[in-house]
Amino acid sequence: MADNEEGEDKGKSGGGGLLPIINLVLLVLVLAVGGFVAWKLISMEQPTEQSVAAVEQSDETTIPEADDETDAPPVFMDIDNITVNLADTDQSRFLRTKIKLEVRNEEAKIKVNENMIKINDLVITILSSKKFSEIRTPQGKYALKEDLVYRMNRAVGGKPIKNLYFTDFVSQ
Repeated sequence: MADNEEGEDKGKSGGGGLLPIINLVLLVLVLAVGGFVAWKLISMEQPTEQSVAAVEQSDETTIPEADDETDAPPVFMDIDNITVNLADTDQSRFLRTKIKLEVRNEEAKIKVNENMIKINDLVITILSSKKFSEIRTPQGKYALKEDLVYRMNRAVGGKPIKNLYFTDFVSQ
C-alpha cells in the first residue's frame, strides 16, 4: 500500500515540466512587446531636427485670429440682465447673471448688435438647460463660458466674439 502511494506521487511530480516553460515563454513575450511599445512612444516624443525645420509658416498655416491688431483696445458690449430657471427637477432654482462680451473690433461690435436677439435667445436657452450642480464650480462656469462663446460665434457667423465675462452670477 505504501508502494502505491509512492508510485502515485512520482507520477504527479515527474511529468510537470511543461507548464513552467510555457509561463517563461509568455513572460518573455510580454516583456518584449512592452519594451517595443515603450521604445516607440519614446521615439515619437522626440521629433528630429529635420522634421521641425521642414515645417514653415505660410499664409495657409497661419491662424486667422493672429491677424488681429494686438495694440487695439478691447471693445466690450453688455448683454441685458438675464434671469432663468435652472433645469433642476428636485428643487426650484434660478440663475441671475450679467454678461459682458469682448469683441474683436468695431465692425464685430456692429455685427453682434445686429444679432443681439439671437444671442439673447441662445444665452437664455443654454442657461435654462443647465443644472445647479453643473454651474456652481469654477470648472463648470469656465465650460459654460466656452460653450456660450462658441455657440454665439456660430449664431453670428465668423468669430467676432473673443471672450465672455460674467460680471454678476447669482444662483439660488
